[in-house]
Formats: sequence, C-alpha cells, structure tokens
Amino acid sequence: MFTVPVLNVKTDPLDAVLYGLGLRLSSLAGGDNAEFNKLLADKQIAIQFVSGDVARYYRFVDGHFGQAGGIAKHSDLTIEFCDSLTGVKLLSKGDISALMTAIQDGDVKITGDYKLVLWFAGVVKQATTVPDAYKGYVEQAKPYINKAKPYAEQAVNLIKSKLNKDKVVK
Repeated sequence: MFTVPVLNVKTDPLDAVLYGLGLRLSSLAGGDNAEFNKLLADKQIAIQFVSGDVARYYRFVDGHFGQAGGIAKHSDLTIEFCDSLTGVKLLSKGDISALMTAIQDGDVKITGDYKLVLWFAGVVKQATTVPDAYKGYVEQAKPYINKAKPYAEQAVNLIKSKLNKDKVVK
C-alpha cells in the first residue's frame, strides 16, 4: 500500500473513507448548520481510528475540526477495527447498533471515553445527511448506481479471491 502524497491518504479503503468523511466534517464546521455547530461547541476531543497500518485521527476544538494521518499524541477515544473493510462497512452504515454488535463480536475494540462513541455517531449522522438542495440529484443517480452494483460486486469478489490465493501461497 502506498500513500497519495498530495492528500496524505493511503490507498487503503478505510483511510480513503475517513479522509472523505473528514473533508465533509471540515466543510460543516463553522458553517450554517446550527445543529452540527451545537454538537461541536465547547468540545476539545481527539478521536483516533486504527486498522492494521492505517491510522487517522480527528480533532474537534471549540467548533473547529481538523484531521491528520498517523497516531495522535493523545486521543480521548480510539476505535480499532479488526480490518479495513470492517471499518468501511461500519462507518458507511452509520448504524450504532451494528457498531455495538461488532464490539461484542471482537471486530472492533474501543478504548477511552465510551460516551464519545454516541456523540460521534451524532456528528456522523449530521455529516451524512444529504441537504435538501441535493436530494434530487441523489434520486437521479440511484438507477445508475443500481446498474453499477453487479460490476462492483464482481470486482470485489475478484479482489477477494486474489487476496486469498496470495495468502495460501505464502
């Protein structure tokens, strides 16, 4: 795996998702979304995400947001995924019950302040809500997404089979 130097993002899917989510959080911080700004007001929090050789952290300070690749010097909450794809699935679902199940199953390890998991779930919910102005575009894109799904599934299956073959040979 390599890092895209301009963006400081690894080619790992989890790092790409975290980076993209971070971009969205950056655009919302200090914007006109009152509910989102209320969540960030008076907070001084660092949340670390880890999986294998992927590490990225988010820092929320008094209504501002920042992100960086690597390990934070201090984190209030660390979320460690057993693998990158588990992290991508859980973050894209945005379902707190799925996260809790993954914790119970041992696929996710949480260290730090557990209350921040619920707080962060609220932040992500705000970040993933599609603004009314864009909902029409999303509806227009859905048929094309549905047509592309079988091809994406084929690609994922091909990659998984290739990875499994490499593991067996080594």
